[in-house]
Amino acid sequence: MRKIDDTGLLLAKYQSNLFEATTKELPCSSAYFYKKFAFSKLAQRMDRKSFILESLDIMGAIEELKKESNYEVGHTKVSPAIMAWIGYLTRYWAYIYEINTKQIYKYIKFDELCELYEAYHSLDIEEAINRINEAHDIKYLGDLDYKKELLKKLI
Repeated sequence: MRKIDDTGLLLAKYQSNLFEATTKELPCSSAYFYKKFAFSKLAQRMDRKSFILESLDIMGAIEELKKESNYEVGHTKVSPAIMAWIGYLTRYWAYIYEINTKQIYKYIKFDELCELYEAYHSLDIEEAINRINEAHDIKYLGDLDYKKELLKKLI
């Protein structure tokens, strides 16, 4: 596990703002967006940290996502605050454990994250991640061991 740094914080804040903006800017359900984002090229670039060198324009990112996939599916949206928290939490988590967005998507479903918001949003973000790991019986044993343990849970 690595320590969060300025790059990680910037990525987490950016993803938080992006997720929040989708509640107004995309016609799809929040759950559908979460799924499509996890498998998007944008998420892959953020996972590789190459994204930080690019523009941080939220509307530009939304336009890129629209070109990549049809976002006309579903209409149920969660609150902007929940989406912002989910965006921040998942990017922070991916960054400190050096795992990709797809793994987190497979590890914890959108509905569960929404349910955890009320209880966890006021916690320190690493404490929230630790509690999720505990609830899913994932133990941090070192970078490689953590990834192996997480993959076992996903399969």
